Amino acid sequence: MNISYFSTFEFNLEYTMKRTFFIFLLFFLCSIQLLADQYFQKLAKYTTEHGIVNNTILSIFQDTTGLLWIGTLEGLNSYNGQEFTNYLMSDSISGYTISFIDQVSKNQLLLGTNKGNFIFSISDRSYTKLYLPENNHSTITTLFQIQNHIFIGSESGIFEYNKLTKIGVKVSNESISCKQISSEGKILLGTNKNGIREVSFDNGVLILSNNLTNIKNEKVLSIQYLSNGVPIYLTEKGIWISGKEEIRKDASNLFSSLSISQNDVSNFFSSLTISLNDEIIVGTSNEFVQQVYYSNNKYSLKEYINRDNETFNDYYDSQVNVLYCDISGSVWVGTNRAGLNRIDRKKITYRKFKATNQENESEAGYINALNQSRDGKIWIGTSGKGLYMLNEKEEELKSAPILQGNMNDLFIEAILHFKDKLYIGTRHMGIITASYPPKKSNKIVASGQLFSSEAGLSKNDYIYGLKQFNDKLYICSNKGSFVCRGESSDLSQIDSIPSIDINVDSLNNTWILSGDFQLYYNQHKFDFGSEVFDLFINSPTEIWVATSKGLALIQTDNPKPVFFNPPNKVIEFTSIGKDKEGQYWLGSRMGMYRFDPKLKLFASYQIPGGAKANSFNHSKLLRTHSGTFYFGSNDGVISISPETNSYLSEPLFDVEQDKVTNCIFTIWNYSFNNQEDNGIAYCFSHPDSTWCYLPSDQNILDFSYLSKGKYQIDITAINSDGIINDKVKHFEFKIKRSFNLSALLWFVVCIVLGTYLFFNFKKRRNAHGLVVEENENLESPEERILREWMSDEFMNKAISLIENKVSDTSYNVNELYDGMQMSKSNFYRKLKTKTDLSPNELIRFIRLVGSTKLLIEAKYSVNEIAYNRGFNSPSYFTRCFKQQYGIAPSEYKKYYENFIKNPE
Repeated sequence: MNISYFSTFEFNLEYTMKRTFFIFLLFFLCSIQLLADQYFQKLAKYTTEHGIVNNTILSIFQDTTGLLWIGTLEGLNSYNGQEFTNYLMSDSISGYTISFIDQVSKNQLLLGTNKGNFIFSISDRSYTKLYLPENNHSTITTLFQIQNHIFIGSESGIFEYNKLTKIGVKVSNESISCKQISSEGKILLGTNKNGIREVSFDNGVLILSNNLTNIKNEKVLSIQYLSNGVPIYLTEKGIWISGKEEIRKDASNLFSSLSISQNDVSNFFSSLTISLNDEIIVGTSNEFVQQVYYSNNKYSLKEYINRDNETFNDYYDSQVNVLYCDISGSVWVGTNRAGLNRIDRKKITYRKFKATNQENESEAGYINALNQSRDGKIWIGTSGKGLYMLNEKEEELKSAPILQGNMNDLFIEAILHFKDKLYIGTRHMGIITASYPPKKSNKIVASGQLFSSEAGLSKNDYIYGLKQFNDKLYICSNKGSFVCRGESSDLSQIDSIPSIDINVDSLNNTWILSGDFQLYYNQHKFDFGSEVFDLFINSPTEIWVATSKGLALIQTDNPKPVFFNPPNKVIEFTSIGKDKEGQYWLGSRMGMYRFDPKLKLFASYQIPGGAKANSFNHSKLLRTHSGTFYFGSNDGVISISPETNSYLSEPLFDVEQDKVTNCIFTIWNYSFNNQEDNGIAYCFSHPDSTWCYLPSDQNILDFSYLSKGKYQIDITAINSDGIINDKVKHFEFKIKRSFNLSALLWFVVCIVLGTYLFFNFKKRRNAHGLVVEENENLESPEERILREWMSDEFMNKAISLIENKVSDTSYNVNELYDGMQMSKSNFYRKLKTKTDLSPNELIRFIRLVGSTKLLIEAKYSVNEIAYNRGFNSPSYFTRCFKQQYGIAPSEYKKYYENFIKNPE
């Protein structure tokens, strides 16, 4: 977006000082965080390919159960979180432009169309014509209720609606465009020419009084309220703040719709409340969605969502007809001709810190070390870019040179403020000591080195970690683990196993993470069957461990670890920390995760910027004195400030029990925000039963397999932050079993027939396919999959493009999209229909499959094969290979000869 495009937005400076102070105070309270906060956000797109009847979206509405309704140029759709459903009229709904949707009762919707107005029954999917006697085709714009009387606003006036006759009687000639209910319960109507009118009802008479006189002769498009009750008005020419200050655009029809993001909407359908985290967002006619913010004594607009990594199909994506913020926090964007968009934003925010001394690179790169000193300063160690001090206020990393000359490009692996010195662990220069800088300075002056030839720690050893426990300095290095009180003469070795991290619990037990990612407890190996990257000692008897196979819980009285992972995933967690609310925060190679140890639920957080920004490094997680977490990534430093009130509200959900069997349940989760991370939960009603969790795409529960008996079950929903709706729904059902001789005979016949067919098929296959079977036995499962993919034209082309550039380590998905001449979204969607891989995973898969042939030939070393197949480093190649095949590359040839060529 061109920021200068909106540089003409300024205040009318002729307003009084009193009004200016009021507006400044208002936005200081409710909008100042918009300048600093960056939300975890995603953009999803839905078109006719997903089941919407037409790509021109004109109205969006969420009913009291949570179901979403979409009015299009050609009819009505609903969305339940799984699929879109069309609702045809008896005389063909196609051609009916639905511009207005609201709810008359739990089972009835009011629809305004270009061919009249209708009442839609949700239960039986039927339409009934609504008659407005003076003008049957007057466009409905509002629906409101006062003192048990229902009124319908339209362009030709206001009508009182009779539920029984379904007829409207005209009570006012005022042309109505929109309505809103204030925090005090006042009904405000926006008009086409006369500004804002307030509604009252006295002795059976509807009364309209002037509420705001500043806005005249321009159509009011929307009325919204901030959490403190201050109204925001959108007209066809601009945005009015409290009816006094405005953002105005010279060109007419720039703005099309307005919404205020509602982060706490538990009472959404009763009081329309908005939380303190107000976001004023505006749909425009050509700039997609904009956000209002206050800075430098004026209001301005900025892009509401980061679109750097999103691909829009065409120009019409930027033409917004309608905005709608649903109860879960998702913002739905109805476009003019490009379908429906959903913007997901986690309520929790993050910050990304940039380095100040890099002209060509905006980030600090690979982060190796994070530490906070006693005075609150946060120190950052990097790979080849030296030492930084974090400036939270300015959101940047300031370089802190250590040595003179050209030696500031140190590979710093560990930092610790111990006693009166700063200890800096490096990759090739051991431990450098420095005098600690003054309070407001980041100037570091090296004073010497910490080493001891007698203890076995040299000047140039590789230092992985520095920790402080019980007033002692603990050192992890390639020569083992050491401890001292800050002086070389006091240095002694704990053990000689190369170590990368160390922890000491309250009972003085020592936990050491070795260089080959194994965990040792009091110098005895703790066997996980996986690599270990970080640990958190919750108590001497409860240890949480980040491993290559998920999050593991160790209880010292039980030597077998218990693993936890998100549904249908196995995540390589790289770092772990605990917040003040008892939630565990985890870094991974695929983003951040939050884990609730009580409910055993995960929530995930992705940062815009792709895989590099979401790849967090081993043990690089710092919790500061204030409770803020700092993650070290491959692309700089990320911080988050987790708070309980930052999470999403409870999800709405609905359950349908099968009326025939009573033991099959369909559950709809209406928490649409980050929808793929939502889920459902069920629990049988007996003391020994525990909650079972399923992802949202598994929304059918079938208990017909249970034995005969009577059962009670509780069902609820989970949102993407792992929050469960406490209002569970209770159901009862019976399973009836009886002996059926005929069914048993049929079962025996089927078994006999199936056995005959199986052996006959096997015999014929052996007779006609010996050569093919012999050749296929020489294939690994991955090679067989690749051969099958090559028979598909789309996959053949994609695989050929990757193979042509396979040795190029810089080859990425953007080049793949260009080679395929497809947008990211189209390629991703088509790839998902062929495989279950992402574009990045496909590239890695092709590289790994090709490496097996080179390993079998044994003409090249593992290192040479790694670079030949496009991997940045042999270690990364080895890790990926082990994840794919379960063994190291060096062991593959022997495995191939023993188990693939000679399977018997």
